[in-house]
Amino acid sequence: MKTIIATLLLSIGLILNNDLTNDHLEVFKGDWEGNLTYLNYGDDETLVKLPVKLVATYGDKGLKFEYFYTEPGGAIEKRTGKFELRGEKVYYNGRWEFVSAEVQDKENWTLQLKSTGKDNNRKADFQQSVVVTTSKITVTKKVRYDGTDDWFMRNQHVFER
Repeated sequence: MKTIIATLLLSIGLILNNDLTNDHLEVFKGDWEGNLTYLNYGDDETLVKLPVKLVATYGDKGLKFEYFYTEPGGAIEKRTGKFELRGEKVYYNGRWEFVSAEVQDKENWTLQLKSTGKDNNRKADFQQSVVVTTSKITVTKKVRYDGTDDWFMRNQHVFER
């Protein structure tokens, strides 16, 4: 009985996860205002908050981003990125492994991702969550250094219309 229930739950999970496609990324299209909060790489203790503007262009291959960060001295720094869903492969400013998705509809959904690599010149595991509504998008990246048990927030973008 447990095997049947586990198989059923896994199947339902796969169906829900497969509902998230590039079409869901259209909600990002347009201009957004918000903030980037990040943990300073110099001391891994100080939180820095910068105003940011996001301009997202939606197309057949997903999203292209332009980020405009206002530095503490007033200078504006421009960065670019992309977001594309290809089945279990997720590209969000780099390649991520799909963990899970909760899809309410095309404009309200949550995506959980994971990856490994280096953070601040140390081997690390990464978790990223993307929480989307029609009026707010929150992207949070967490890090856990190899040999430690604790996750910490490296950065968080919060955008609103």
